[in-house]
Parts: sequence; structure tokens; C-alpha cells
Amino acid sequence: MLLNRERANEIMDREGLDALIAVTPNNVVYLSDYDTDFIYDVPWLACAILPRSPDIAPCLITTEIEAVVLHERPTWMPDLRLYYFGIYGGVLKVHTFAEGVEFTEEEQAMRRMVDDVEKNNYVGVFETAAKALSDMGLTGAKLGFDDTRFADALGDVVKNADVRDATNLLFEIRMVKTPDEIEILRTAAKKNQIAMEKAFAAIRDGGTWGDVVTAYEVGVAEQGGRVLAAFNGAGRKSAGAGRVFKDYPISEGDQVCFDSMMRWRRYMGDCQRTVVLGDPSEKMEQYWRGYKAGVTEVYGAMKPGVSTGDLRNQAIDIVRKNGCPTFELAFIHGIGLDHIEVPFIAGGTLGDFPIEENMVLNMDFELHEVGWGGMFFEESMLITKDGAERLYSLPRDLIRI
Repeated sequence: MLLNRERANEIMDREGLDALIAVTPNNVVYLSDYDTDFIYDVPWLACAILPRSPDIAPCLITTEIEAVVLHERPTWMPDLRLYYFGIYGGVLKVHTFAEGVEFTEEEQAMRRMVDDVEKNNYVGVFETAAKALSDMGLTGAKLGFDDTRFADALGDVVKNADVRDATNLLFEIRMVKTPDEIEILRTAAKKNQIAMEKAFAAIRDGGTWGDVVTAYEVGVAEQGGRVLAAFNGAGRKSAGAGRVFKDYPISEGDQVCFDSMMRWRRYMGDCQRTVVLGDPSEKMEQYWRGYKAGVTEVYGAMKPGVSTGDLRNQAIDIVRKNGCPTFELAFIHGIGLDHIEVPFIAGGTLGDFPIEENMVLNMDFELHEVGWGGMFFEESMLITKDGAERLYSLPRDLIRI
């Protein structure tokens, strides 16, 4: 199970919440264990309701369109409610069933599921969620929504409820991973590393940054993943996040900087490295000495109880003292269903937080020196009882091609 139920209960108790209600895709997936490509596309397609009371069945709401996927990848939530899309003054019914054939067991299960939709005849997620909250006795409860606009859309159904914004509470819950999440993140890291190594192999004199990006993206596809982003660039155009100059020609001595992000089963693989074609300049060697000192010290200090803010300050101090005096950009973030998982991310604020066992954390070391270029390092660490475990086996060094 993806959901850390014990942690969710603890945080709901701390906040006095009677239920968490998710409508944003990653939180629906997290609470319900149900994933579908359709959730990527349509806003508020699904809703997951997690009551605090063990006497109320958790509920997943999604569309009749998803009947096939639900049979193949069922949710753990026992209360499953499907609805029809409203369209042109009527409803959009997707499934029909052939006459005069013997249905397979799978087809019979789908027929039963669609028959239930026909019997209840819910139209739209709002009507279905309103009925579910009423049936669950939660219309006057203290409810945490990951998008309070959804609560507004429910109108009078929750007029007596105490509606709270639970965006950061869900980030807080998700930061400590379950065994199933850790296994997915291990696999995502392995697949991301393979794709990065394919990109490293595409670096050559006269080649372009676009050639390298394509090699990475093909590598991700070959691993069955999805590219989120292939930052950052080569040579002088490796400074500045997310460069788009794919026609930049790579030359001897250029650094090629990677911030490589992909998804595997919706979970993130995120890793950074700096590669140099040929011999690095004296300045690059000097800057890398600072980076290496910081990476060795700070990644080695990740363990439960340590403050991420303290580690950031330590990283900046060490890198500057050991060869890179202009270094500024260092921060630690959780990783999982989102690229950056930290409390208080809303509004662009990266919060300091204490490290806990079973978090999966990345620390970014980035230099963006306009007029010279970039230097990057980052990888994922599983926090253990006494320290941390690497999820990548790439060298912690300046990679030389």
C-alpha cells in the first residue's frame, strides 16, 4: 500500500480532522492506491475520502469510463462509487455489452460494475461526493481538503462542516514512505540511472545538447518510464535552469550538466551529475574540489533528527571553503509522487524540516555561473534508522568522457 495509514491517523488526530478528502491526482493515487492515465488529463476526475474513524469505510469516486482499469488495478478502498459524465444535457455512457455471447469472468465483473452505475445513476463527481459524504455522516465534520475549491463546489452539503486546507498535511504524511513506496522509488532510481548513462554515451565533440537529451528520453522510454524533464545544458549554456538551446554544439572541455527527472509508476526518479568532455579546465577542477567536499560531508550527515536547514548551511559553507567561493544553491527536498515534497511549498517557500526514518531525500548542489556554465550534483537517499542508503550507484565525482 502507498498510504502511510498510521502517519495519516496521527496527523489527523493532531489536527482534529474527521477525514481527508483528495481530488488532486497524486493525492488520489496516494490515498487510494488507484492509478490511471486518465487522472493525468482531467481535473477533479476522481475523489478519495479517508475517514479517521475505523467504522467508516474509505471511499474512492471515479468515472464509469474507468471500469476496465479498476478491474485490472483495484483500489483497496472498500466503498467504490462510479459516476457518469454529464454531457449535452444528458450523460456520457461508455460501456455497452454484446448480445448472445458468453462473457469471461473479467467481462462479468465489468458488467456488474456498470450495472451498479446504472442503478445509482450518479452524474458528475460533485453529486457523487456529496452523496458519499452524506452516507458517511461527514457533512458536519471537520474535513481536510487538498483543494478547498472542491469544497466550495459541494455547496450546501458541507455548509455545516469545518473545512480546512490540507495541502501541506498531505505533503507531511507522504514524506515518510511505506515499504511499497520505497520499492517503487528504488526501481525509479535504477531506471533513471540507466537512461542517464545512455545520455552520457551520446556526448561527443561536435554533437549537440539536443543529441544528449534525445538519448536520455529514449532511454527513459526503453525503461518503461515517462520523462518529466531533461535539464540542464552544456558549456556556457549549462548555467540557468531548464535551458532550451538544444542545438548548442559540445566541444572539448565543455561541461555537460544533467538534472534528469522521470516517472516510474508515477513516482519520481531525480538525479544530477556533471560530465566533462575531455580534460576539465583548472577552474572546473577547483570548483569540483569544493563540490566533492560538500557532497562527501553533507550526504554523509543525513540521518534521523538532523535539520535540513542546518545541512543546507553546512553544504554552502564547505563548498565555498574548498574551492567554489560563489556557491549559493543548496537545498534538501523529499521525493516521491512529486518532484519536490516538503511542507510549506505553497507560495514558493521551501520549509526546513527534521529528517525522519524512511524519508527519501535529495540534496541539490547547483551552480549557475552565467558566462562560464554550471555544475550539478544530486541523488536520492533513503533515510535509515542510523543514517542513509544511496539509491544511485553513479560515481560521486566529476564524470570524464
